[in-house]
Amino acid sequence: MLEFNATLLAQVVHFLILLIFLRFVAYKPLIKLLSDRQRLIENNINAAEQERQQAGQLKEELESDLRRAREQAQDIIQKAAKAAEDQAVEIIENAKNEAKRLKESALAEIQREKDKAVAEMRDQAASLAVLAAGKILERQIDDKIQHELVREFVKEAGELLC
Repeated sequence: MLEFNATLLAQVVHFLILLIFLRFVAYKPLIKLLSDRQRLIENNINAAEQERQQAGQLKEELESDLRRAREQAQDIIQKAAKAAEDQAVEIIENAKNEAKRLKESALAEIQREKDKAVAEMRDQAASLAVLAAGKILERQIDDKIQHELVREFVKEAGELLC
């Protein structure tokens, strides 16, 4: 039937001894190495997930900061435009006021020159009237009569001119 082979039995025993030896010597360190490697990979995955979440939060913060910066820029632009508009209105108002002041000054100057010219004309007319009256009357007119005649003439001339 079966023949018994001692070599085969020795090989089986050696194999079992080798398995026991490998289990105590190589298997535990190998399992520990694989377990450490698995923990390292899990830690790296967890760290990567946390970094991804942090990157997402950072991205949201940066986008929020960018929106705020854009809003602030728009506010600054609007304020600058409003200030420029206000300044333009102020400049126009100042120009209108200056033009009005120049016009009033010119009108006052014209009125002064007109009054001066009228006064000169009255004086000249009065002198001519006195001279003419003196020649007509051929007499010497004293100061009292002269002033009275001048007043009457100026009054009449003023009514005619105005």
